[in-house]
Amino acid sequence: MTILTPENPEVLSAVIMKNGEIIAETEQTGELYPQYSIMKSLISLLVGRLCGEGQLTPKTKVRQLLHTGAAAISDLTLDDLMTMRSGINYRLLFDDRKNYDDYLKTCCEAAVTPLEEGQEHQNFFYNNACAYLAGRMVEEEEGSPLDQQIVNYLFRPLGITDYEFEYDPQGHVFGASGLKLKTEDLARLGWGIMTNKICSKGWLKAATQPRVTTPERIPYGYFFWVLADGNFYMSGKWGQKCFVLPQYQAVIAVNSDMQGRDSSNSYIIRKLLPLAAQ
Repeated sequence: MTILTPENPEVLSAVIMKNGEIIAETEQTGELYPQYSIMKSLISLLVGRLCGEGQLTPKTKVRQLLHTGAAAISDLTLDDLMTMRSGINYRLLFDDRKNYDDYLKTCCEAAVTPLEEGQEHQNFFYNNACAYLAGRMVEEEEGSPLDQQIVNYLFRPLGITDYEFEYDPQGHVFGASGLKLKTEDLARLGWGIMTNKICSKGWLKAATQPRVTTPERIPYGYFFWVLADGNFYMSGKWGQKCFVLPQYQAVIAVNSDMQGRDSSNSYIIRKLLPLAAQ
């Protein structure tokens, strides 16, 4: 076991798992860290489960499951939502969860930019409304709360027992963010995805296929960031990362507090990836 020393105090915790075993880590305190937008990748996994059951497809529209009336978002598909190509033309990000009493109503009131002639898809525009809507659709189709589904289908099979969720005023899990986990459990989550314990091979391939190029020039799939050679990662603001590396049969999980700048990718690639690649 290698004991990791973070190169700066903004890195709170790091774990490297290889072949299912932790091979290197910082000192672990058992603290639950906010995962922020890593929650979005969990929504993708739940969508994939229902697609595998034949209950949903990426072409399922918002209006087929949610009571959105004539709202512009009604004709958006899960594909639109999970690739951040919704056309919702203003950002609804993390702090907005506390600014509105009814987040679904707020989403319904959002304007959607119409497609230009010859344009097949909207451009990538990162927005928490996309994951929130996808999560609400999963709840409606499955008929059970999102937190129960995450625990039953994702956490329990991996032995993850310590977690916290955040809920909107109506009692729905805020599917775009609000999850807290230990760093070692974040690594377990990545391992469970890679080894198909909580994600089918078919959905993993679909979810980590490059579907749109982001302003950061990193391809994006279905709520997953896509790397070369079959590798991919989950990402949350301020430096929360889970790199899933089938190329090395390894997972790297990092929790940070990099407010104002996120250099966690650089830290992972320079300091941790060489250990995972051994």
